[in-house]
Amino acid sequence: MRLLFTDDTFTQHGQPFVGIPFLLDQHMELVEVANDYLMYLALERGRTRSPKTWRNHGEALYDYFSWLEANELEWSHVPGAGHAKTGISNLASYRNWSISLVDPATGIRAIKPSTINQRLTCLMGFYQWAQKRGHVPAVPWDASPKFVAGNSQGFMRHAHSAKRTEGDDLRLKVFREPPKLLSLDQSKLLIQACSTKTLRMMTVLMLQTGLRNEECRTFPRKYVFDPTGLDVRKRIRIDLNPADMLLKNSKPRTVFVGWHIMRELFDFLSYGEGALRAKMKRLDMPGNALPAFLNVQGQPFSEKGLNNAYRRLWAGKCPTLPFRVTPHMLRHTFATFELLHQSQRMPMGQALAWVRDRLGHSSIQTTSIYLHCIDLMESSELNAYQEELDMLGSSNGAYSGERDRSFR
Repeated sequence: MRLLFTDDTFTQHGQPFVGIPFLLDQHMELVEVANDYLMYLALERGRTRSPKTWRNHGEALYDYFSWLEANELEWSHVPGAGHAKTGISNLASYRNWSISLVDPATGIRAIKPSTINQRLTCLMGFYQWAQKRGHVPAVPWDASPKFVAGNSQGFMRHAHSAKRTEGDDLRLKVFREPPKLLSLDQSKLLIQACSTKTLRMMTVLMLQTGLRNEECRTFPRKYVFDPTGLDVRKRIRIDLNPADMLLKNSKPRTVFVGWHIMRELFDFLSYGEGALRAKMKRLDMPGNALPAFLNVQGQPFSEKGLNNAYRRLWAGKCPTLPFRVTPHMLRHTFATFELLHQSQRMPMGQALAWVRDRLGHSSIQTTSIYLHCIDLMESSELNAYQEELDMLGSSNGAYSGERDRSFR
């Protein structure tokens, strides 16, 4: 089984679509039903417009169909119309196999339960589509409706009312862990360890705005300007537009950066490493259309490029960091410290709404997980973070001139 992706030669009604996954079996034949579903996700379903989402579904189908192929099983076998009357379903067997995988070096489970559930969710979407299209008589799990009880305690109880949902006996019970984030000292060490000015500026921008990986990689140059003449004590508003960059669900939102960060970004793109890298691409596209951050070849960062850059810092041949770091940990770090800061200025409900809008969450319930993160942090560190955040990006570890102590 092979997983491939379309390039710019694949078109529909004259429009190219890049990054749509498709499967080939061991005989290099198209896996038609899986590919039909992936085309449906990319070209028909309005809620799945992101190539990252397409990839996630493609990788889940690839893993499942590879397992089916290795065990000579048919994806369409549904025992007992969704119940284990005539034998366990292939999907449940795949789940059990995934659970049993162990890393031989550590003896620890190779795949996290949350990862298994993510794959199962993608595969359940595939089977629901297949049932509607008449490819299978029923879905291979118990889909009896159930009611999910809400949380009746706390100021967020109005957001947790009981609701009716489709049941499933397939996915694992997972206890949600608090997001992993960096301490103030770890944030400083990370910035000091960044091997290039480009990586350091990307790190500072994510720590100060909560940008996602793909948002930082596609952050446009045209959002950066010379802040001379603006009040250095006030934050600069940036309106993120899905027409300019990759935003999850194409949802626009607003973020704020400190005056000193904007100044350093402007110098970086005008005279520094950013300008040098941009010159390599000027013949291919207008300078203003370039992302702010390019790799050493003057190309936009790949989907894994930023993850790999951080991984080299803590797991490379000569690691310079004693701890693990990923781009999303910087987003969690921003969210926790921002929530603490805003909660000192306004009621917690309003603070959650503020952070929700900065992160681009659809629900305040998603943002509320950072309440627990605040409980786990030292109050002295939480307060110190706001005083030092704007200095993290400077070349010497501190900006000259007045500190930007305000957060807006």
